Amino acid sequence: MSIPGVGALRSVLESIAEPILKSISGTPDGSAVRARPGRPTYVDYGALMTPPAPFRSLNTTLWGFWASADSHRVGALCDKVFNQPTGGAVQCKPLSEYVMLSWGSIARVVPETAPYDRFGGVEEPQVAIWVPVALRDRLGVDWRFAMFIPYMWLENPMSLATGRELFGYPKSGGWPQFPPDDGPQEWKLDVFGLDYEPDALAARHPLLEVLQRDGPVEAAKADLSSLADIARHAADQLFDDPGVVGDIEVGASMVVDLFEDRLPNVFLKQFRDVRDGLGAALQQVVEADYKIGRLEASPLLREHDLTVHHLDSHPVIDELGLKDQRLGPAYRVEMDFDVGDGRVLWDASGP
Repeated sequence: MSIPGVGALRSVLESIAEPILKSISGTPDGSAVRARPGRPTYVDYGALMTPPAPFRSLNTTLWGFWASADSHRVGALCDKVFNQPTGGAVQCKPLSEYVMLSWGSIARVVPETAPYDRFGGVEEPQVAIWVPVALRDRLGVDWRFAMFIPYMWLENPMSLATGRELFGYPKSGGWPQFPPDDGPQEWKLDVFGLDYEPDALAARHPLLEVLQRDGPVEAAKADLSSLADIARHAADQLFDDPGVVGDIEVGASMVVDLFEDRLPNVFLKQFRDVRDGLGAALQQVVEADYKIGRLEASPLLREHDLTVHHLDSHPVIDELGLKDQRLGPAYRVEMDFDVGDGRVLWDASGP
């Protein structure tokens, strides 16, 4: 027998309970989101800033420019970031004097973990510096190929916070600028920073500029459809010796990764300790892969010049030896890719 008014009362109670459950759990249906056994569950509260991995990046347009750096300075940076903090448990060294500068515009980045996969996504224009490295950790005896990204700049605060907190990307504030469809082909980067003086205030400053020149390059037009195609094309332009990767294990690792359209990246993930600002409350070496889904690329058939501006808080000159120069091979790439769950190679707190 039904009791009059019970159905209406239930509807009222459900309408009250639903937003309460949402606020407690942070999920649309009020269900609990739990971490894997043995780990504390991340507490989602306040503004959403750091959705979890993995992520899918769709309709990405990237311009990549190979530049000469100072291999000794880059090697010292690898030593400072990986070799010294880990006591040699993780070892990293540059493969050559070349680094890649990229201006990338990701039309849509979306998390793939439920329920965040239904929340929407972000657009992510960014600039990065990529260092091809040889990497070895205590879990393996052989050196292998990876990319070390010592700098990345973007304006999107959600991507900045997520990248730093989740993976250890050294993301910082910047304003990437891209060329128009018709007009001067120039890529620029302004950053938020300062030159160190007691009375200085951080502000917007120019850091990098790439300008396309009228002079053609020797490379022929080519349609490239994989990471391996791009790597082979760039190596032909940069190196006289096709066996530039002297270590057999690194070369084999690179071949496997590139032919599987996988790009491993290595990061130092760390947070300052509230008890001691010069100490780290958490410090890990983390590795995560980019898995390419769709890729179409072609070389840019004009010369490009790089201008580098000095700024103390963004020491690309001091740490990398980056300077004004005529750039090497350059590419425009259209792609989709996934950034998956990472692996911890070393943790300062122990195994």
